[in-house]
Amino acid sequence: MQILITFRNMESTDALKDYANKKIGKLKKYLNSSFEAKVNLSVDKKSQHLASVNLFSNTGINIQGEEKTKDMYSSIDLVTSKLERQIKKHRQKLRTFSPSKMPTKKAQLNIYSPESFYDDVEEVLEPEAEETMPVVVKSEEVSAEYLTVREAVMKLEFKKEDVLVFTNKDTGKTSMLHMRKDGNYGLVEI
Repeated sequence: MQILITFRNMESTDALKDYANKKIGKLKKYLNSSFEAKVNLSVDKKSQHLASVNLFSNTGINIQGEEKTKDMYSSIDLVTSKLERQIKKHRQKLRTFSPSKMPTKKAQLNIYSPESFYDDVEEVLEPEAEETMPVVVKSEEVSAEYLTVREAVMKLEFKKEDVLVFTNKDTGKTSMLHMRKDGNYGLVEI
């Protein structure tokens, strides 16, 4: 998560920057790495310290919070707890969200051992040798819910995993949405 901190009508101090980075950084455990945070710290004419935070992702999710107190540290604490509540509420909505009453498809997810594809180097050189099956390290059954691509992106946004298998509502095909290393999403339709 990238955090950008700006100061208005007050001096920028390293202690305050570190404190804001630490507090906003704790929200990372609830969010995907594609989120960015813009933090505005300012003082108004009545000596009220205002902490305003805008969390947004490249998928369009935007979460905002603002708190005003007589102390900047307490403003940061209050806005952080407000954002945490909003994020938890949003995640709970995603968990209980039922886009349709259609039955879900089941998909088999197998994880293979890379070494088991080639037991011996000689087998690679001799194609007429009998083939052996690769070793399955882990196997689990996942349900492929009926979702639109937008709903799948929202669901993946708050998951701790990088892959989501679903049935595309628009096409009826089983699809896989995954988080790419560059922060974008990849969609594979089968």
